[in-house]
Formats: sequence, C-alpha cells, structure tokens
Amino acid sequence: MYLTITQEARKKIMSYLEDSNDELLLDFDDGVGSLSRVGVCSLDSVFRILIVSDDIDSHDYDKKVDSDIGPFRIKGYSEMYMDEEMKLDVNETNQMLRLTGANSGELTAAVRIERIEKEKA
Repeated sequence: MYLTITQEARKKIMSYLEDSNDELLLDFDDGVGSLSRVGVCSLDSVFRILIVSDDIDSHDYDKKVDSDIGPFRIKGYSEMYMDEEMKLDVNETNQMLRLTGANSGELTAAVRIERIEKEKA
C-alpha cells in the first residue's frame, strides 16, 4: 500500500509539522479510538490527517502506509476502505486536500489536517 503525495499537498501537510518527533496518522474517523471527533455510530466516516506528538496515545494506529513524505500510521482495519495505490492532492477549486484511490476513485473530498497535542495542565 502506498500514498502518493503531490508537491502542493506536501506543502500543506509540512506547514503543520513542528517537531521531528511528530507522527503522521491517516485516520479513518469512524468514532473508534481516543482521537476520534465523530463520537459513536456515524455515517460521516472520512479520512483526515492527524499530526501528533510522541506523548499522545496513538496505540489504535497499529499499521503503516508508506508515502512520499514518510510513513503514516493507520488503524489496521481501515485498510478495507483504502486502495493499494492512493493519492493525496489539492483540489484547485476549494484548496482542500483530496484523497483518491486508483480503483475506488474519491475516498474523501475534503481531508482535514489536525494537530493534536496534550493539554497543558
């Protein structure tokens, strides 16, 4: 499985990175796991990119997908919603990231990028 990231998409993602220890997660936001914003049972299952520091619990992300900018960790079961060859590009119309699969077509029309950090006490 491989994720091709265009130059335009790379620029957007890199602007969120702050530390060399940051990890990239390709999250299928389906309400599962501590980093989900959806809640329980939703029909809005979409992919998003999470950038997390090494002090965030990301044990749910137990597999990796290689990409042009390094590995993205994923929830293993979310592979069933992905293609072997995927592409992350910028939609020229709305400037949002768009995730497509070689066989499935559009996987998520507007991929959000979120930075998740521990709250300071």
